[in-house]
Amino acid sequence: MAAAPALEPEAAMLVKQVAASASAAELLLANTADADTLRGVVAGMSHGADQCVYADPVFDRNYRRALADGFAQGGAGHARETVLALSRWPFVPSSIPVPIDLWYGDQDTNPMHSPDLGEFLAQRMPTARRFLVPNAGSALLWTHTETVLRSLLNRTAPQ
Repeated sequence: MAAAPALEPEAAMLVKQVAASASAAELLLANTADADTLRGVVAGMSHGADQCVYADPVFDRNYRRALADGFAQGGAGHARETVLALSRWPFVPSSIPVPIDLWYGDQDTNPMHSPDLGEFLAQRMPTARRFLVPNAGSALLWTHTETVLRSLLNRTAPQ
């Protein structure tokens, strides 16, 4: 993985585990992940820009409900998604012909997200646009929903 040297230690360790044995890493994640643990990890790794989002009682109630629904049948789905995201992709990113928008908050401190806030990935995808939102963290899809959706609605496919 070309970006591996830039990863935080905990992310690099998980990438190594997946590379060594994707099935073992997936089984471990499936057996240890649950809604409360994931919520704690996400909120705990978040920058101060996101803390007000996770502390909001209405958001917290809805977020907990969404995570509970996502884990209602166990952790296998979360585990599979994580392993797929951390595995070698079965395609060359530069071959993707459709428009891609990459959104990052410049205050995103989650070590499982892009270590360079998508710059490396955007350089490898000729149809990508990279957006770096000032003063936003990893919760930007909740704090900047309208901006992201309007941008996607206004995006047209290359001819």
